Amino acid sequence: MTRVVIPMILGAALVSGGHETGAWQESQPAVSGTAIWLAKGPSKSKPGSMKYKVVGVFERAKQFVGGSAVADVTKQVEFEFSWPLEEGVPPKVLPNIPTKAEHYRDGSAVCPAPILKGTYEHFELKSITMMGMMFGLMGERSTPDIDEYVGGGGCEGTHPVPGQVREEQMLVTLPPEFFMGQLSKGQVLKQEDHGWTWTFTPIP
Repeated sequence: MTRVVIPMILGAALVSGGHETGAWQESQPAVSGTAIWLAKGPSKSKPGSMKYKVVGVFERAKQFVGGSAVADVTKQVEFEFSWPLEEGVPPKVLPNIPTKAEHYRDGSAVCPAPILKGTYEHFELKSITMMGMMFGLMGERSTPDIDEYVGGGGCEGTHPVPGQVREEQMLVTLPPEFFMGQLSKGQVLKQEDHGWTWTFTPIP
């Protein structure tokens, strides 16, 4: 398995609409920002601050997972932060939830499903950078080694496609209620962007 670095940004504030037509066509220019904070445990909150859990869910019915293979993919990412945001108080990255991928098939619908020799991970969150009112999420996407059928040969033979691990970046913007002073106690906020649904829930 090889490793490549191709930054990706997803965020309503910076990225216009688009559709993915290949395994890695969600790529955008790299995030530039401040120091990366690696979350290693719970952070202390000042009196009067509120703690939020953020859950991001990605769903796509035809996601390329390596080579010509596609699958129905669901991915969930979770982290926590305290509001108001404070310098030096990093968001907490919660444990990774493995990507759910099912109904593997050939993307051209011509040949049988490719043979995967591992698992597909859509986005494993590693660390978070604060960029003003945005969270810069840094993680990895990995595809397994695959044997895929050769369409031009009548699907009678296969050839290997090596897996990859590539670094990915996403921008998650805070809902406007946070910086417009419109938050109410217990209010749950939700927003959608590029196939992701982000839910902000206050927690004790």
